[in-house]
Amino acid sequence: MSSSASAPAAVVPSADAPVALVTGVAGQDGMYVSRLLMERGWRVVGTIRPGSRSVDRMRAYIGGVEIVEHDQRDVEGFAALLRRHRPRSIYNLAGFSAVQASWQAATEVMMTNSVAVVEMLEEVVRFRDEVGFAPRFLQASSAEMFGPETVGRLTEGIAHDPRTPYAVSKSAAHYAVNAYRDRHEVFGCGMILFNHESPFRGRQFVAGRIARLAAEVSLGRDARITLGSLDVERDWGSASDVATALVAALDHEAPADYVVATGESRTLRDMLQVAFAAVGRDDALDHVDLQPSMWSTIQASSLLGDAGRARERLGWQPMVDFETLVKDMVQTDLRRLATGVEESADYL
Repeated sequence: MSSSASAPAAVVPSADAPVALVTGVAGQDGMYVSRLLMERGWRVVGTIRPGSRSVDRMRAYIGGVEIVEHDQRDVEGFAALLRRHRPRSIYNLAGFSAVQASWQAATEVMMTNSVAVVEMLEEVVRFRDEVGFAPRFLQASSAEMFGPETVGRLTEGIAHDPRTPYAVSKSAAHYAVNAYRDRHEVFGCGMILFNHESPFRGRQFVAGRIARLAAEVSLGRDARITLGSLDVERDWGSASDVATALVAALDHEAPADYVVATGESRTLRDMLQVAFAAVGRDDALDHVDLQPSMWSTIQASSLLGDAGRARERLGWQPMVDFETLVKDMVQTDLRRLATGVEESADYL
């Protein structure tokens, strides 16, 4: 069977529909944001990295998006996108996203995740001065910015203490949005995203690997996973809930930074047990190989967010709990394995 189902029929926006530019549209966040915007009548222009094959995996879910190849570091290309499409909103969701791997590509990470953001903000200001209006700008920031010594529930006002190239780059971009908001009155929102997952999370990430592990083991396959620690705690939410918060932030009358989190933390051990329980098993740890060298002490052992501002100003709250999220990921992987179709709009 083919690895993906055909894309759904394209959404046809009205001629005067507002335009949103979504960078990294082939990621789980870009997909959910794009679908939400199109449901509301927006036209979405989405960028992917030149030569990237991720769009092939996600094509079943982003029918109706105008897809453009664009390198985040190409400032002239970004300026051309602004002038060609005149977007009303920009969701900057693209970037280098692997925390540990960022040490092997530190310069690329800084150029892609932070320098590129400053150049985008500069172009937004130039565009405004040229045409008389500026698109609203959203930056996907990360809870990794807070560093390894976090305590309690983290809010927007907690100082950053980044210790990896990824975290440093995200912190720099976040503060750049703040600076351009203050200096140039750019409508800029820094969204501090805690861990969030979906059935469409790539399996280079641990949650995707755990879901597939449970599905494969339930079918009698000899599958295993290697982890650095079982006791790492994260505030795990749903990517669909995160997308709702992102859109609500740019819909709001005033720009601000927002923590997007559930307020509950769970361990990798919890995730394994919930995933295996979804297929009626309780032997998750029998399929885990521990390799402590995979875990770095310069990453926080626990990250827990306080989304009080998002609740109060945006009326946002997470709708999908941890157990439902993990079970949905496992059940979707079971459908993939049963049908041989890795991606289908039916999985949404």
